Amino acid sequence: MSDFYNNKFNWVLFFTIAVLVLLAWSNRFIQDDAFISFRYSDNFVNGHGFVWNVGGKIEGYTNFLWVLAMTIPLYLKLDPVTFSFALGIACFVVSLIFTYKTATLICGSKDIGLLTIILLGANYTFSSYATGGLETQLQACLFVSSMFILLRSIHTHEWKIQTMTLLSFLLSAALLTRLDSGLLAAVIIPIAIFAIFQEGLPSSRKLVKIIALGLPLLLLVGSWLLWKLMFYGDILPNSYYIKAASKTSPLRGVYFVYLFWFSYWLIPFPFLCASAGKKLFNKSNVGLVAFVVLILLWSSYIIKVGGDFMEFRFMVPILPLLFIIIAWIVFVLIQQKQIRNALILLIVIGSLHHKVSFGMSTKPYQINSINQLQTYVKNDDQNWEGIGKVLGKGFNYDHNIIMATGAAGAIPFYSRLTSIDMWGLNDKWVTEHGYIMGTTPGHQRLAKFSYLLKRKVNLLVGHPWMISKADTTDTRYPINDVLRRFLLKSRVKPEEVPLESKIIEIPIDQNYTLVVFYIFKSKAVDEAIQRNAWKVYPILR
Repeated sequence: MSDFYNNKFNWVLFFTIAVLVLLAWSNRFIQDDAFISFRYSDNFVNGHGFVWNVGGKIEGYTNFLWVLAMTIPLYLKLDPVTFSFALGIACFVVSLIFTYKTATLICGSKDIGLLTIILLGANYTFSSYATGGLETQLQACLFVSSMFILLRSIHTHEWKIQTMTLLSFLLSAALLTRLDSGLLAAVIIPIAIFAIFQEGLPSSRKLVKIIALGLPLLLLVGSWLLWKLMFYGDILPNSYYIKAASKTSPLRGVYFVYLFWFSYWLIPFPFLCASAGKKLFNKSNVGLVAFVVLILLWSSYIIKVGGDFMEFRFMVPILPLLFIIIAWIVFVLIQQKQIRNALILLIVIGSLHHKVSFGMSTKPYQINSINQLQTYVKNDDQNWEGIGKVLGKGFNYDHNIIMATGAAGAIPFYSRLTSIDMWGLNDKWVTEHGYIMGTTPGHQRLAKFSYLLKRKVNLLVGHPWMISKADTTDTRYPINDVLRRFLLKSRVKPEEVPLESKIIEIPIDQNYTLVVFYIFKSKAVDEAIQRNAWKVYPILR
């Protein structure tokens, strides 16, 4: 009878995960920042190294392991977007499996483990970021799998050498995925070392286990950091300096964290967790306490860097841990059936509320919804993917043509033109000397026009200016309108613009045309204009 139940339950578990995968696939999307990683991977595959522009060395990515993984489809001439979706979905499945295992271990019930992954997998943010093209779900699965290995050792009171070695490799992978995974290591390593010292074993055996925990981590991460120092001249990515070391807003970070709890109607759960008191904070719940500590550390980190401009992407790594705590509160701490059912209903309705309403109250801090992130790349009236492909084909993928854009993802990736990232994530000069534009993460600084002139930029795309072909009959391009449109605002005087500068209208599809600011003349650009019969207009001064 027990075997029959187990087999039946396993089929239910398999079916549940399959349904959640289908839900994640239905929520799939691609965001522009993913193409930054793809560009570094593409340059590596083509023999230029992990660089943004051919011949330049800057680390404008924060996800080395993911960038390394994306070399696979590019080497095999496969679509990196589709491959990133497949890999993200695989990581999503691993996250669900280890969330189920961890919840079952903590709550002592397979049924609770199953309900936990249903609530987690149905969460719109967690489900959507199974794709997106970035390392988000990879980091999440490394977080929860590392925590499961730790908890299993705590529950079995066995700290085997093989287990410590495995844990070390998982932490190494997490750090190679994102350096901020150091917060995960900061929670796990002290607990593991303390537990090893508590064992009644000779000191030599304890030392071997600690070495097994630390040596792979030291060798892998240490070698990687040394390579970074030798190749880039720094162990920290350039994005660190533009985000964390630039002007940030903790208030924006607080709002970002608060908005997550508010939008999903999860606000009661921190209070329920705090009210658990001794029931939670005791020796039998070391794992849950570790989860709480990591969630608090991670939330503090989010607040410090000012949150993010993407819809709750930074929350994803801790969501499996958060939903395990929620499951413990609902199914173990709460004994009253009516309250338990009300809390489950609150979670379900809260997730629906978020999906339907998010974006209506985020304007003060410019948090882009997942749908908005997708529209930049795919929608006809923006179509950054299409722009990149047209520019690449139109200019024969010529590295000698220099383009400047704030949409530094799909456009540089598909065009393969030498590209200046006007927001500075991939440009050291902008990071240090660009205009301070505010506290939006990743958008704190903007390239100065004088820098673009110094770099002899041929094509200024800025924030892509797309016009409907129905509106192209008006061919007037006043200088002030041109400057305003290309993110340069009033800081540039008309007389600073070279007299030879013009406007090019480049058709992207049957309905839309891209307006490009042609600053410095180039033989290759002039030939492309003639070859493609693009319209060129003077700038009215």
